[in-house]
Amino acid sequence: MAAGLADGTELQKDTDMTDKTILDEVIDIEEFAKRGEPPPLAKAYRIRVNGEKFTVENAEPTGREILKIAGLTPPEDYTLRVKQAGDRPRKVDLDDTVDLRKPGVEKFKALPRDQTEG
Repeated sequence: MAAGLADGTELQKDTDMTDKTILDEVIDIEEFAKRGEPPPLAKAYRIRVNGEKFTVENAEPTGREILKIAGLTPPEDYTLRVKQAGDRPRKVDLDDTVDLRKPGVEKFKALPRDQTEG
């Protein structure tokens, strides 16, 4: 879909691909949340769990996947919460997905479950 100019420069046909172009880089979702912008589609996303940064290749990981990536295993022993800009933290169940491309997703907090919980 590239058109060549007389000087050999190629132009991309404008088909509103701005929202669909996948960036070949790791996007820090917290930085976009602070700016109030939705993160672009990317090869991978950098998330923060309990203050530590981790890279996630899936744009919609489950709570279980996030805990495993953060080395918090078994995931059933932890409660995960997501903090979104302007909102209170909300619980993410193990099989719930979190869309990392959604505007405002900032960071995650995982706490060990009490022995009396679930």
